[in-house]
Amino acid sequence: MINGKGVRSEVDPISAKKLNAEYQMTNQAISELTWTTKANVNRVLINGAKNYETWKIYELTKEEEEILKMMLKEHKFEYGDGKRDYYIKNDGKEKICFISHDGVTIRCLFDEDFPDTLKQLAINEHMNLYNELDYEVLKRGVEDSVLKKTCIFLDSDSKKIFDKAAKKRGIKGLEYAKFLGFEKHLTEKDTNRDSRIKQYLEEHSEYGIVSISSSPENQWIRSYASRCNMSIEEFLSFFGYNKSKYDYDYINQKRDDKYREELVNYIVEEPNLVYISTQKPIYRTLYAIAKRDNVTVDEYIRRLGYQRVLKSTKIQELSEEIDKIIEEEKRYLEKEKITIEKIKRNKNLTDKLKRAYNYECQLCSEHQRMVIRKSDGTNYVEVHHINQLSLEFDEEGTLDRVNNLIVVCPNHHKILHYHNGGYSKIKKKNGELVFENDSPDIIPIIVNKHLKEKRTK
Repeated sequence: MINGKGVRSEVDPISAKKLNAEYQMTNQAISELTWTTKANVNRVLINGAKNYETWKIYELTKEEEEILKMMLKEHKFEYGDGKRDYYIKNDGKEKICFISHDGVTIRCLFDEDFPDTLKQLAINEHMNLYNELDYEVLKRGVEDSVLKKTCIFLDSDSKKIFDKAAKKRGIKGLEYAKFLGFEKHLTEKDTNRDSRIKQYLEEHSEYGIVSISSSPENQWIRSYASRCNMSIEEFLSFFGYNKSKYDYDYINQKRDDKYREELVNYIVEEPNLVYISTQKPIYRTLYAIAKRDNVTVDEYIRRLGYQRVLKSTKIQELSEEIDKIIEEEKRYLEKEKITIEKIKRNKNLTDKLKRAYNYECQLCSEHQRMVIRKSDGTNYVEVHHINQLSLEFDEEGTLDRVNNLIVVCPNHHKILHYHNGGYSKIKKKNGELVFENDSPDIIPIIVNKHLKEKRTK
């Protein structure tokens, strides 16, 4: 009803002016609250009213107090329980008010009348400052930091909401980020976020010690430390790490302790004989460590207090046993009838040699192995005669001696026979045995325990 000659107004002009001026509540919002027209609200705000019921209250009912607490904690600005509707309004700076409405009466608790406990709760939850859009930004953003200064990280979608909220308040992005309690806002373009720095340092650390090589891909973190006016040591210390330059002994000790304990699982004979297949992951790890320390795998294993052995018979004993087998067989040969067609490989000898090298190719490096696994669990390998049986008359059986045999994979077997005319010479180059022929291509012997430098006639 319109206020006039003694007629009660539906709008409390004092409370309405306060909501409009201090709590950013529009005339339209007030009219919807009172079920009266916007024109009537305008008229009351301009001319006032003599006959009205005040909306202002000074204390809450117990039910209203519990509902207000819930709304503050859950950041709700509107709530209804079927009997009444409740609203929280603020001035975006420090003031807050609580409105309760049942369709007939309106109750407003303004900031100056808020109980101290509820006002403190509102301040703690920022409900006297933030609006719905602010909380949406906080919900979507992720806390990060730059040099330990707290920032908010935004993906592309949350950045749009952030910009909208800043524009609504009429401030720029940096100012809005500070309003939300952050040093600034970050996006994917900000690559020097602390989270990314920590991830990088963690990937390059062991036991809290960071190892950063001088390779180009690591230059960015050195440059960033310099831009922060810190040496790389100071920069790492800032994030709780130490640089490995001063801590090699500590790292090596921790590393050695780890693998010393792990090698217990590979003991084949007490007290310290271990067998480690080259196909095992731990072998590749130990190989990499040994290479970095400029020692062989066996030397590094000895440094850990163990002795690496082959599972099968030692090569020296194997050679003696093979020689005996050949001598026994030679007694059954009729030397005058020996022909190239009757020359046969000594299967007993080749089987023992394969076992001696654990069914692994002597020519394959760590990165060349193409394992063919048989049903019995062993690898498929072949035995190559360095001086070929088919090319030489072997009346004395010397071609089937252990020093003329080498264990190889099928691929290397074909290479030794056919590549550039084949290979039948073994020479020592740079301290290592290699196969060579008349071409410039050589084939190094990677694993060797029985061969020596040898030339064909």
